[in-house]
Amino acid sequence: MASSPVKFLFAFLVVCAVGWILFTFAARLLAWFLSRILGASVVFKVAGCNCLRDIHVKFNKGSIQALSIGEIKLSLRKSLVKLGFSFISRDPKLQLLIFDMEVVLRSSVSGTKRSKSRGSRAIGRGKWMVITNVARMLSISVTELVVKVPSAAFEVKDIRVEMSKSGGPSPVLNIKLYLIPLLVQIGDSQPNLDQFCFDQWETATAAEKYCAPFICEDMSVASEVGHDKEQGLRIKTFDMTCGDITVKLNESLFVKRKLKSEVLADSVSSGVAGHDRPASRISESSKLSSTLKKQIILFPDKVNFRLPKFNLKFWHRGYELLAESNVMGIHLRSNKTRVFEDSGDATAHFDIQTDMTEIHVLKEVDTSILEILKVVLNASVDIRCKRAFDWSSDPSSLPSQLIRSEIDVKLGGTQCNLLVNRLKPWLSPELSKKKQKTIRADVEKSQKNNIVSVMWTFTVSAPEMVVVLYSPSNLPLYYGCSQSSHLFANNIASQGIQVHAELGEVHFYLEEEYQKCVKQDLFDMEANSGSLLHMARVSVDWGLREFGTNEEQDSNRLKLVFSVDVTGMGVYFGFRHIESLVTTMYSFKSFLKSLPVSGRRDSHDKSGNVNKATTKGTRIIKLNIEKSNIKYLGDVSLEDMVIADPKRVNFGSHGGVVMIDVSADGTPRMASIMANSSVGCKKLQFSTSLSISRVSVCLNKEKPSLQIDIEKARSIYHEYSQEHLSCSKVTLFEVQHAKFLRRSGILSEIAVCSLINVTDMSIRWEPDVHLAFFELMLMVRCFLHNMKNHSLGKEVLGEVDNLGKTDEFSRQQEKSYRNFKRESVFAIDVEKLKLTAELADGVEAVVHVQSVFTENARIGLLLEELVIGFNNARVFKSSRVQISRIPVSTIGNSSDAKVQHSSIWDASTWDWVIQGPDLHICMPHRLQLRAIEDAVEDMLRGLKLVTNAKANLMLHMKKDNSQKPKRKHEKFGTIRVIIRKLTADIEEEPIQGWLDEHYQLMKAEVCEASTRAKFLDEFLEFETNSKGSEIKELCSDRKVHLDGVQIKASNKLAVKDLHEVIQKQTFRSYHRACKKLVPSEGSGAYVKDFQSGFKPSKNRAWLLSLCATDFDITLTKVVGGDDAMLEFIKKIDPISLEKDIAFSRTYGREIDLATGSLVLQLRDYTFPLFSATTGKCKGRIVLAQQATCFQPQTQQDVYIGKWWKVRMLRSASGTTPPMKLYSELPIYFDKGEISFGVGYEPAFADISYAFTVALRRANLGRRNWTCNTRDQNGFATISGNNPPKKERSLPWWDDMRYYIHGRICMFFMESRWILLATANPYEKLDKLQIVSGYMEIQQTDGRVFVLAKDFRIYLSSLESLLKNCSLKLPNVSVPFIQSPAFSLDVTMDWDCESGCPLNHYLHTLPKEGEPRKKVFDPFRSTSLSLRWNFSLRPSLQLDDECTSFAGAFKDVFLDGSISRCFFKMENPLASPTMNLGAHDLAWLFKWWSLNYSPPHKIRSFSRWPRFGIPRATRSGNLSMDKVMTEFCLRLDATPACIRYTPLSEDDPANGLTFKMTRLKYELCYSRGRQLYTFHCKREPLDLVYQGLDLHLLNAFLCRNNNTHEVQTMKGASLSLSTDNCSSGFTNTSGFSEKNGDHGFLLYSDYFSIRRQAPKADPARLLAWQEAGRRNVEMTYVRSEFENGSESDHTKSDPSDDDGFNVVIADNCRRVFVYGLKLLWTIENRDAVWSWVGGISKAFEPQKPSPSRQYAQRKLLEEQQRNEGHGIPRDDNLRSSAPNDSHSPPSQHIEVLGSASSVSPSAKVEHLTSSVLANHGYMGDSEEEGIRHFMVNVIQPQFNLHSEEANGRFLLAAASGRILARSFHSVLHVGYDMIEQALGTSSALFPDTEPEMTWKRAELSVMLEHVQAHVAPTDVDPGAGLQWLPKILRSSPKVKRTGALLERVFMPCQMYFRYTRHKGGTTELKVKPLKELIFNSPNITATMTSRQFQVMLDVLSNLLFARLPK
Repeated sequence: MASSPVKFLFAFLVVCAVGWILFTFAARLLAWFLSRILGASVVFKVAGCNCLRDIHVKFNKGSIQALSIGEIKLSLRKSLVKLGFSFISRDPKLQLLIFDMEVVLRSSVSGTKRSKSRGSRAIGRGKWMVITNVARMLSISVTELVVKVPSAAFEVKDIRVEMSKSGGPSPVLNIKLYLIPLLVQIGDSQPNLDQFCFDQWETATAAEKYCAPFICEDMSVASEVGHDKEQGLRIKTFDMTCGDITVKLNESLFVKRKLKSEVLADSVSSGVAGHDRPASRISESSKLSSTLKKQIILFPDKVNFRLPKFNLKFWHRGYELLAESNVMGIHLRSNKTRVFEDSGDATAHFDIQTDMTEIHVLKEVDTSILEILKVVLNASVDIRCKRAFDWSSDPSSLPSQLIRSEIDVKLGGTQCNLLVNRLKPWLSPELSKKKQKTIRADVEKSQKNNIVSVMWTFTVSAPEMVVVLYSPSNLPLYYGCSQSSHLFANNIASQGIQVHAELGEVHFYLEEEYQKCVKQDLFDMEANSGSLLHMARVSVDWGLREFGTNEEQDSNRLKLVFSVDVTGMGVYFGFRHIESLVTTMYSFKSFLKSLPVSGRRDSHDKSGNVNKATTKGTRIIKLNIEKSNIKYLGDVSLEDMVIADPKRVNFGSHGGVVMIDVSADGTPRMASIMANSSVGCKKLQFSTSLSISRVSVCLNKEKPSLQIDIEKARSIYHEYSQEHLSCSKVTLFEVQHAKFLRRSGILSEIAVCSLINVTDMSIRWEPDVHLAFFELMLMVRCFLHNMKNHSLGKEVLGEVDNLGKTDEFSRQQEKSYRNFKRESVFAIDVEKLKLTAELADGVEAVVHVQSVFTENARIGLLLEELVIGFNNARVFKSSRVQISRIPVSTIGNSSDAKVQHSSIWDASTWDWVIQGPDLHICMPHRLQLRAIEDAVEDMLRGLKLVTNAKANLMLHMKKDNSQKPKRKHEKFGTIRVIIRKLTADIEEEPIQGWLDEHYQLMKAEVCEASTRAKFLDEFLEFETNSKGSEIKELCSDRKVHLDGVQIKASNKLAVKDLHEVIQKQTFRSYHRACKKLVPSEGSGAYVKDFQSGFKPSKNRAWLLSLCATDFDITLTKVVGGDDAMLEFIKKIDPISLEKDIAFSRTYGREIDLATGSLVLQLRDYTFPLFSATTGKCKGRIVLAQQATCFQPQTQQDVYIGKWWKVRMLRSASGTTPPMKLYSELPIYFDKGEISFGVGYEPAFADISYAFTVALRRANLGRRNWTCNTRDQNGFATISGNNPPKKERSLPWWDDMRYYIHGRICMFFMESRWILLATANPYEKLDKLQIVSGYMEIQQTDGRVFVLAKDFRIYLSSLESLLKNCSLKLPNVSVPFIQSPAFSLDVTMDWDCESGCPLNHYLHTLPKEGEPRKKVFDPFRSTSLSLRWNFSLRPSLQLDDECTSFAGAFKDVFLDGSISRCFFKMENPLASPTMNLGAHDLAWLFKWWSLNYSPPHKIRSFSRWPRFGIPRATRSGNLSMDKVMTEFCLRLDATPACIRYTPLSEDDPANGLTFKMTRLKYELCYSRGRQLYTFHCKREPLDLVYQGLDLHLLNAFLCRNNNTHEVQTMKGASLSLSTDNCSSGFTNTSGFSEKNGDHGFLLYSDYFSIRRQAPKADPARLLAWQEAGRRNVEMTYVRSEFENGSESDHTKSDPSDDDGFNVVIADNCRRVFVYGLKLLWTIENRDAVWSWVGGISKAFEPQKPSPSRQYAQRKLLEEQQRNEGHGIPRDDNLRSSAPNDSHSPPSQHIEVLGSASSVSPSAKVEHLTSSVLANHGYMGDSEEEGIRHFMVNVIQPQFNLHSEEANGRFLLAAASGRILARSFHSVLHVGYDMIEQALGTSSALFPDTEPEMTWKRAELSVMLEHVQAHVAPTDVDPGAGLQWLPKILRSSPKVKRTGALLERVFMPCQMYFRYTRHKGGTTELKVKPLKELIFNSPNITATMTSRQFQVMLDVLSNLLFARLPK
């Protein structure tokens, strides 16, 4: 039916109402359902069927708190989605429009959340088809979306989501998202929720827009989602494109809330507890695997992200700071692939690539802190997904490596600009506060134990990187460029994260250098030279490394290590670089100090312990440099300078210390410094380079230690000329294999331990290098000073100026902390060290050390193979030396341990100990040590002047020495040196040693060859001289056997070959001997010289050697200091006290010396010069220098290096007093041996020459250049006084008097003196040997005193006779002289022009004010009186002075051996004895002649020219033999015994013995009386006095086979001498014994010999005799008193009252005999004749050598040729010439004749001579002649024994005199007598009248009051000898007879005269005439026949009998 509109409308209304009701109900039902399901309240309004408004959803739980939507609409529209090629879908789409959507998220609830396990909801294919079909028809559009979180809000203006479906059977859902724009509000920047209005976006201004922290202009996302059977949903592609993103941040966004400690502790504890359980680990692993699997599935297969620009801005509102950074052109691409393995596991592989075009960090205007032009990031990630199974069943199969990633980043055009001013605001403390770490150590430990599930590899490479450092004024300073930089990081290894970085090539430039290099390639080789720093390749590693032993745990062995490896590094800089670096450093330092610091941590707490941080990080830092080179290029100014040169002078007690700064002319003392530079050149360029190979530095923070290893390092100094060419090159040092280790002390008392270990080190020092570095230091200092003046960094520079000036209290605390708490230990181990230095011009020093080791350098050092040399000559050598030092305790030693523990150690005073097994000190040949010392001293002074001048010139300020605090130097305490073997020697000249040594080798071989050749020649000569055929036949059959071959004597060729064989054998033997020699190393003095080819052996390499074993010397300070030393000098040298001498310097030590043995060896001679054992010494030595006035100054040029010359003032030569030695040393030796020979004198001359060269002044400089300077500075002028006139140097004996003073005493327990008897120093047998027991030698100024016990002298006369024989000597040797005690007193009395030879202070005193014109000449010795006094005693007697000195030092040695031996009494019965033989006397004369006048010019050896040395001018001093004006010798033996010991036992004189109570022999040589000056004429030193005194002389024959008679004779002689001393000869009981006359020869009370020359000085001679007589009398009285005798023996001589004992100065030898008793028998006559014959042979002059005979003959022939043959010559005339020389000059005769004419004894002697002449019927009585000797006999008695007549004839007289004279005359002879004598008349005669010399010798004897008695010997055989009593001349002439004496002659006078005439010429010989005359004026004889028979028998058989041959 048709419907009407009304029905239709009604129906429609009904339907709508029902629909509305249903819709409302459905909406209500839906709201309720959602509220029930979601647990939230839902409220909305329905605005239509397709629209809902005001939707509000509030969730009670969950992360979303509320959801509010303004309106939701649904609408339909057409979808235009392109499907296929041209088909366009017209399907409708349901569009969902959402307006004003707001989502509020709830804040997370604190506490742990338990995640509910939900099963996997996989979407099937059907579901996916439904979803895709539904989704393709849905379109979502959201306008005004706001998402709020508690601290942020996200705002989006418009969001559109479009979805479509594509694909066939596998549909793909395409999703597109459009977002415009995105804003993020964080923190306070977000608006309030109630005030937020979405309409504000359209009306907001641009400023409001930019207030959002995050702004994204637009965003477009396109994604394709597919479905997979296994994985479910799958995102295939994800493409996202964003517009510009801007992020704005401020400080409020970085404020974090602190977590509650309780919640954190609970979470950490629960985490740790869960971590410890294996179940929790399994659950975590399973969750991690499932989570990764879900994320991998959801991650798109392809991702594409584009961002054109990313801006990041940070604004600090409090400080108004704005920072802006941006990134341009970000493009991210990602691809995902899956790989399935056989095990069922799948691996997801991701390829990610990101490109960025530009990156700017902290950009302002056009500059940024960091600029990167291009960044390319490639990442590859592999995620492994295991198949699902039960992890709890196999915990070991936990997935340890789930993710593996590789990231590669490439940077292009990287530049970092370090702008200080831009970074300064961001470095404020409020912005840089560091928050405390809340992660505890146990959390870190638990994190380490977690399973590493991600393995990654990160790589960064940058082809070029530039770092620019800007100054605070925003100016570029330095540019750092790097090429090909790479960074590698991974955690693949089990040790964790490993980081490795490589820098291909790094350069560091200054700004101007960089601008120059920009034009070129920065990495070009030529451009590298301009860089400040260049590194070829740098490698950096960071990660865990395994250290330690296997016993440690794994966690302890893994250390985090940071290592840097540099292949090559070069640093090239100059002074401008230093300026730039210093300026930059101080500017940055001031910049850092300008930053406010909230607080500082103290490094030490109150207890003094260091606070150790517990933070962990990199434990080990390593730096390895393969090769590095550091080079400095600079210049040295060469400008002439002038500087003040004041001099400090010490006047001692005459003024103290004074500073002299003004010259004598009033001008200031200045020194001129001149440079060796050409005109216009004031700079010298130099460079210093340091090359190091393989440097390794390791810093360990866990065990605080630092280790540095260097394989090789070398520093070279170059100097360049004007053309920039290298003109010199010096290697400063070179080190190989060096290691330095520093670590904290293990012990509590050690703070830091350091070790330096070097294999080889060489160091070189030169003054040019020193000055170059010193000027560099001055330039730096001047630069700092200028900075201070310009007010740049005043605070910093103030700290630099005050560097080292800390508070006194802090210094004391630091010192106490160092001394009492902990100290640093520095150990050194150097295997080889070489130090060289140019100490001066021409002086090179070298120190070689094979090993240097010390565990603590503060207390000791050990040196091995130490060698010190100068100028290539070794001076010092030791195999090992240990140097130690010990601090001195101020409290001292204490027995209390507590006191010792609390003792205070004085750190400024140390005791030093030097030990070593051996020490060798060598004085090289011709090494000028004095010149070296002077040159070094001058160089140091000149170097100081140059440095001070440069400092004053550059710094423009003078040093204020008064304000500068003096540094406290360490003082030396006791110094002790302990050397096991000490050797000091003087090197021999190589050619001299080689020639001497090889001469000795060839001498033996040549002697043997000559002997063999001589035997062969004698063999041949016997053949040629043989006569007769038979003998010739016998000779022809003689054969010679050689090596088994027979050689006939007739074969001349074979004999010649035999001579050659002998010569060859000799050469072979010599060659073998040469091979056995061990060549010596030598000192190196001759390396390139001619003598370098001569290599002497070790035994011949030295001239003089001193060797001491177990050497121990201790030097201790003198208590009292300088005052005590001055008092000591005044005590030792009284002249210093008398003259008030001031001293400027004193050095003294107490010396304590001990040595095991001491040997002083001269070359390789047989005997040592001095040898001793067990030496000890304890005394004092003081060195002092006399103070003088300010000396005259002279200018001296000193060269400092090659470029400087200093002209400075110095004292004139010879005006500075030297150091003198004052000593008091008692030296003790157990055994001593001393040797000497004339063969030593050439060696002594060499020693003297060696010391002369070593101590002379010389100029060693090799540089001599002329300074091209102007005279405006006064360089050419010389100021000061002229130097004094040059004086001759003092001779060595005056040097000894000048330098050495004090007292030295030597003690020997046993001594042996060897005096060689030949000129050969290698002699072993022929010697004079002196052996003694205890011996003491004292030396003082001008005196030497010797005492000895058991003194014995041995002669080698028998050895010399039998050395060529095969006879053996007896084992028992008889001493030549033996004495229980011996003393020698040598006195030296010097005289000089000053008249005071003891005043050795020659220089002027300070109080005098002016220097003396002559210094040495007044002290130079002009005369010397040398007096020797020998004394032989039965006991050791000492004078008071010697006793006091010995007693003062008897307690020096602990054993007391000296005192026991010193005061021990000897045997009083022993007496000095001489065993004398004719051979001994001859040997002794030969020995004396050898020593007095040695052959071969040995004594004048020093005057010969030296090889290679030009002859220098002589010093001009007088020689010793000229200076000596008087020589006195006295020998005193009390008592004495002389035994004659001939060679044969059957000699008649065998057993002849002379005994006397005293023997005194005096000898004096003098030049006469005159005043001796240096230039006066000196007479020869002649014998002027000779005297011999014998007291109680007794001579007898002592036969060895009659012991009883010997003892009886000794007793008789003793009783005879004793009785005669008391009562004359009245008592004859001594001879009443039986056979008492057997062996008796003679007896005399007193016997003397006197001879005095007219030139003798009577006053000096008498004073010397009186002094000797007083000493002898005092000693004699003391000896008798000590022996217990109370008798007085000080009576005068027996002849004092007779007037005969007077000496007249006429060269006549006068003999006085008192109380002579002579027994003359046949036996005595033979003995005396044999004794006289033997002695006379000993006195015969030696036969001259053949060479001397030849020289004399040639000289005589030359004289004959010159004079002609006209005048006849007479040998007798020539022979008489020496006799004439004994006659005194007429002037002396006149002078002394007047003095002696008044003497009564002279009158008596003259009267006696005239009586002898008158009664002797002398024809020439008026002639006096020449007197030779005169004998005066008082009371002589001659007992003549007759064997056949059995009687004795006794002839006695009151007195007698014997006179020996000679007469010389010339006679004129006629021709006829000559012709008659010649027997021819054809003789030719010259024109002159012939002459003939006639000589007459006369011997006259006079006897007064002569009596003759006869005594029978057969009447009373026991009567003995019969003697007359004492007869006086004044007594009446009465008969005095004995018991058996019968007088036959009455007292009368008798005269005897024996005359011998000799004369003639060479052509006419005249036989000598002999004449004997006897005369007696008043003789009366009465005798019987028996008496006459006795007298005739005596005359015929005894007196006139023929003497035996």
